[in-house]
Amino acid sequence: MTTRLGLLSTLGGLSGCLGLQIDFAGDYSTYSVSHAGSILFKAERGIAVFVDGAWQSQSAGSLKLQAHKAVSGSDPALGAYKGTELSWTAGASTPFVTTAKTYASGLDVAFEYAFPSGAKATSLVEHLNKTRDEVIANFPAFTTAALPDALSWSGSFVQSDDKRTTGPAGGPTVFFDKGDASLATVVVGSALDNFKASSAGPGTTWDGAEAWVPGTAGTIEALDAGFKHTFVLHAARRGGITAAVAEWGELLQRAHKAYKLTDVTLTNIGYQTDNGAMYVFCRGNCSKTLLDELAELKAAGVPMGYLSFQGAGASSVDAAPALAPPASISGGGGGGGGGGDPPHAAPWCVNTWGPDLDGNGAYPMPLKQFQQALGVPLQLYAPYFCPGSEYFSRNNASSPWTSVVSDTTLDGCGSYGFQDVEPAQSRQFYDWFFAKGQDVGMVSFEPDFMNQNYNCVPEFVRSATAANTWQQGMAGAALAKNLTVQWCYATPTDVLASLDMPAVTNFRVSFDFCYGGSYKIGTSSLLVWALGAFPSKDTLWTTDNNRTAVPGCPWTADHEAVAAPLHVVLALMSMGPVGISDALGLTDAELIKRTIAADGTLLKPSKSVTSVDSAIAGAEGKPDGSVYGTYSGSGTDAVDAHQFVSFQLKSEFGVLASDFYPPLGASASALVHREFGNGKGCANGTDASACVAQTTAAATPVVTLPKSDFSNTTGGTDFAPAVTTVWPVCAASGWALLGELTKYVPLSPQRFSGIDCSAAGVTATVTGTVGEVVPVTLLQPSGSTAAATVLVVDVTLPASGVQKISFP
Repeated sequence: MTTRLGLLSTLGGLSGCLGLQIDFAGDYSTYSVSHAGSILFKAERGIAVFVDGAWQSQSAGSLKLQAHKAVSGSDPALGAYKGTELSWTAGASTPFVTTAKTYASGLDVAFEYAFPSGAKATSLVEHLNKTRDEVIANFPAFTTAALPDALSWSGSFVQSDDKRTTGPAGGPTVFFDKGDASLATVVVGSALDNFKASSAGPGTTWDGAEAWVPGTAGTIEALDAGFKHTFVLHAARRGGITAAVAEWGELLQRAHKAYKLTDVTLTNIGYQTDNGAMYVFCRGNCSKTLLDELAELKAAGVPMGYLSFQGAGASSVDAAPALAPPASISGGGGGGGGGGDPPHAAPWCVNTWGPDLDGNGAYPMPLKQFQQALGVPLQLYAPYFCPGSEYFSRNNASSPWTSVVSDTTLDGCGSYGFQDVEPAQSRQFYDWFFAKGQDVGMVSFEPDFMNQNYNCVPEFVRSATAANTWQQGMAGAALAKNLTVQWCYATPTDVLASLDMPAVTNFRVSFDFCYGGSYKIGTSSLLVWALGAFPSKDTLWTTDNNRTAVPGCPWTADHEAVAAPLHVVLALMSMGPVGISDALGLTDAELIKRTIAADGTLLKPSKSVTSVDSAIAGAEGKPDGSVYGTYSGSGTDAVDAHQFVSFQLKSEFGVLASDFYPPLGASASALVHREFGNGKGCANGTDASACVAQTTAAATPVVTLPKSDFSNTTGGTDFAPAVTTVWPVCAASGWALLGELTKYVPLSPQRFSGIDCSAAGVTATVTGTVGEVVPVTLLQPSGSTAAATVLVVDVTLPASGVQKISFP
C-alpha cells in the first residue's frame, strides 16, 4: 500500500500534470519522489541515523517510530507546503524527527531532519573507522533514479565532475538523462542550510547499497540540541541544465536573502602579482617596478583600478613558495591527532603580514607610502598563518589571540602546517586584522587554500558549527568595514556558505595561470554564478611576454601570444576579476581596451560564461572542443544579445536553440550574428550583409561556430577564440542595435541600458566618462522588415557621462 502525501491537483506543476512530490509506503519503510506521475527517485533501505556510536535503523528495530502526523505551512523561499512529520527514538533515548515536504510550486520537495535534544557519539570516523565521506543520517537515501546521468562539483576551485561527487568536499548534484536531447526533466539536489556541516555522502547507504545520500558529515562528533539539516530537490520549470541550475540557485538565494557588496576587483580592471604573474617573484626595487608598471599602463589608456598584491610586499613567509600545483584534497581515511607544532609550514603561509612590515627586501618602500604613490587601492593576501606566527599566543604570550592548528597526519594534509584563529575569536581577530589592512589602503582580501583551511583543522571537521563560525567572523568583519573577500581554492560548501556572507563576492574557478589550463572554467563557473557570486579566472598575460620563464611555471601552449585573447575574453565574461600581470613594456593595450571603458570599468555581460548544455550533457552532437555561452540584457526575458566563445573545436559546431540561455523568445524570431572582428566589415552606410549574417530562432542550427586552427598546436593556434554574437532584430520595426563592436561584449549593461525596440525604432542609454566617444553600430531597415544597412554613430558623452540615444 502507498500513502500519497500532498496531492497536487490544485498546485499546477510541469506539463499540466502533478508536480514534484514525495510518496511514502504505509509503514514508512520506503519512500519516493515522483514527477508528473512518474517515479524519479526511490529510497528502498528505510531511514537510519548514526548516534551512540552505532547505526540506528528501522530494519534493525533500533530506530523506533513514536508518532506521525500530517503537517503544512509555508517557507519564505519555497512557499506553501504539505507533508509528513515522523518522530523517532534512535538508540536508547535520542529523539530524532524527519519531515518530508512537498511544495505548492510543483517544482520542489525537501527532506529535513532534526535532533531536538542533540546527539552524542555521531562520528563514524571515530567509532567505526570509516572514511570522511560518511554521513550521520540517511534521509534522503535514494537507491534508484530514473535520471541516470549527473553533473556535480567537488574539491578545490569548485571543479565539476560528470558523476555524483562524494564527501565533505562534494557539492550539489544535477540529475538528467543525456538520452533526452531536449533535457526536458532536470532535477538539482543539495543541502539548503548548514552547508559547512554537510557532505555529499559516501555514495552508499548505511548498509552498503549504492545510493545518493547527502547528509551531515560523518566526521562530526556530537550535535547540539535543536540541530536541523535540510536537503532540497528542485525540478527545472523550463528544462535544460543551465536553466535548472539557475532556478535552483535563485531558490537558495531567496532562502538566504543573499546579496553581494560592490567590489572594485569586479568592476574595474586590475594588476596582479599572483602565482604565474610576471612579478610574483620580483627582484630588485620592486616598489619602483610596480609603480612604473601602473604608470605605463595608465599612459597607454589602460588605467588600473587596483593592485592585487600577493608577493613578498604583502607578507613574510616561513616557507618557500609552492612551485608545483598543490595536491588536491579528497575525502579519505580519518584519524590523526592534533596538537603541537605542525612539522611542515604550509605553502605561502603568513608569518608577518604586509601592513606590519616597514619595507622589506625587494619592497623597500613602506606599504602605506607605496599605496599612496600608486594611487589605487590594494587587494592583500593571507591564506593562513605559519606555525611560528607571533600573532597567536602559542608563540607570543602577549597576544590576545588563540589559534586552532592544522593536523598534518590527516589525509592530504602532510604539507599543510598552519594556524587559524579559533572560531570564537574570529570576528574580533579579523576586525583587528582588517583595520591594519585598511590603514594601508586595502579594499579587498584574499585568503587561499580554503579547502585545506577546513579539511586539515580537526576543530573544524569534528564540529557542526566551528568552520562556519570562523568563516562568518572573517566575512562579518569585512562587511562591517565595507571590504570584499575572494576565497581561493574553495569547495562547493564554501560557495554555498557564502550565501549568508555579502562580503565574500568571488571564488577562483580555475587552476593557476602558471601551470596552464586556466581556461577550463565552463562548468565550475556555473555553480558559482547560480549562487549569486562571481567566478574568478586566474591572472593572465596579454602577450607571451617574450616567453619569459617564471619560476615553477612550465611553458604551455596556452601561454603563447595567439592564446592571450582567450584568457582575456574568458576573464571578462566570467564576470570575475580581470587581473593582468605582464612585464613592463609587454602589455597589449589594444587587446585590453576591448574589455573596458575609458576609465577602466569592465564592460561585462549579464551572466558568467558557462559551457552550453550540449557540452555539459555529453550527448550525441556535443561540441568536439569547448563552447561557452553568455548573454547581455536586463533579465532572462529581456535579452539584448547572446554570445558564444569557442576554441579547440576540431570541427564546426552547430548551436541549437536548446544551447541558448536564456531561451530564445518568440520576439527573437529574426536574428543576426557575426564573429568578433573589432568592428571590421561594418562600415557606415554599407550593406548589412558584409557586417552580419541572418538566421532565425527556428533554424537548425541557429548559428554555426567555426572550426579552430590546429595548424600549430604547440604554438597555441587552437586556443585562438572565436567570439560569436547573436542579436535579435526588432520585429516591430526591423532595427537592430549591435552596440560597440570594438568591445568583446558589444551591448554590455555597463555601457548600454534601457534598450527598447518598437514600431518607432530603437532607443537606449549609453554610459561612460565625460568626453568619451562611443561608436554605436545599428542595422536600419531599408524598405522591408529585414535589416539592410549599417549605421555607425559616434556618441560623445556629456558631463553627466550618460546620453540617451534614439533611432531613427
